[in-house]
Amino acid sequence: MHTSAKLIFAFLLFTTAVNAQTVSTLVQSVPASGGVSVGPDGNIYVANFGVLLSNSNGSELYQVTPTGDVSVFATGFAGASGNAWNSQDVLFQANIGGNRIDQVTLQGIRTTFTSSGIVGPVGVAIDAQDNVFVANCGNSTIQRITPQGVSTTLSSDPRLSCPNGLTIDPMGNLYTANFNNGAVLKITQAGEVSLVANTPSSSFRPGGGNGHLTFANGVLYVASNATSQIFEMTLDGQMRVIAGDSTRGHNNGEASQASFSFPNGIAASDDGQFLYLNESLSTAGATLNGNTFPLTPNLVRVIDLGPQGEPFDFALAEGAWLNRDTDGEGILFDFGPSLDLLFGAWFTFTLEAAVPEDPPPMEIGFTGQRWMTTLLTLDGNTASGPLRARQGGMFDMPPTASEMSSEVGEFSVEFSACDLAHVTYSIDSASVSGAFDIEPLEKVVNPNGFSCADNQQPAAMH
Repeated sequence: MHTSAKLIFAFLLFTTAVNAQTVSTLVQSVPASGGVSVGPDGNIYVANFGVLLSNSNGSELYQVTPTGDVSVFATGFAGASGNAWNSQDVLFQANIGGNRIDQVTLQGIRTTFTSSGIVGPVGVAIDAQDNVFVANCGNSTIQRITPQGVSTTLSSDPRLSCPNGLTIDPMGNLYTANFNNGAVLKITQAGEVSLVANTPSSSFRPGGGNGHLTFANGVLYVASNATSQIFEMTLDGQMRVIAGDSTRGHNNGEASQASFSFPNGIAASDDGQFLYLNESLSTAGATLNGNTFPLTPNLVRVIDLGPQGEPFDFALAEGAWLNRDTDGEGILFDFGPSLDLLFGAWFTFTLEAAVPEDPPPMEIGFTGQRWMTTLLTLDGNTASGPLRARQGGMFDMPPTASEMSSEVGEFSVEFSACDLAHVTYSIDSASVSGAFDIEPLEKVVNPNGFSCADNQQPAAMH
């Protein structure tokens, strides 16, 4: 019997690992108040913005090893702020005082990349095609520069208010954190802007305000300089404090009892276990004053999030995975190792007989529609790609000549263990987005019949 399905949109259940999170100091003092990034060599690169907000004259980019050794990596910048690495091991450095973007090789050789469309640049992010995106604090725009240096404005949305940090998710969506208020915003590749969430304000910054942010482990990590805290934020806007007790200081130890002072740059290690950030050594001033509050010298701090899971063998993704919070929603995966692609069919079933419509309307959730499909590109433990809605045909029958599909949104799945994955989706035509966890259907049917690549039993789910 063919069964029909009404699409069930399961919104995010906020779950976290049970690993203890701790904060430590990596570098006691360094004049580096700008952006932070982790290079392809595993070292941390910290830029010198300058001494004061009103005097962005820092000219150095420092290399910090994971053991805390500090050296000058490159010089000649003009207010070095945000930075990011491309796929060719080249770092792109924003110069807020020089209205330009520089590029630096892994050997520390600096040259100018472009100044076209660059006005008070801060955040930098780079996509899989090595397009460079810049958050222009000076005119509150997001700029897109091709690898060949062609510069165009991606967005000038009025909700951008000195966009500060900039990061990108596996699907190519950009995220920025405003310096002038607490807004964290999403910018699509089409330049469409939407609010993710607002970090809170404080007496130090009554209007709120953020430093930089980074995407890792399927979430955003945001440095709030208003509250001197670090927030973890899901892509649908749920957030929690992962470090900082909201007092200004430099206490180490358990993350919830640690303290920071005006944290700014933030970056994640390649395995997602460590967050590196810089903060002002000073805790002076009841409110932020750009003319008097000293940004440097700085500390470099480390937040240990705990192990984020072993590398996932995508061959284990083949077969059906079930949404553990429903009684019938799941995803069927088929992995093509020769193409490095993962096909997914997202289905929900009920026991109702199908009610055919000829032709059915092209909308999400109508009676005749039983699944959506996606072709995913792999990146580490994550696979992402466009989500397509099917029209016509049956889930368990070959396609017909009249069967059609249309792209309706985006889909991403992160495999954190052999028996647990996390789905994130957005569907433009239905104006919905969310996330849910899935586990292998084989594990539900036969708990002893599914094991990890090392033939061990699946790890307990968080």
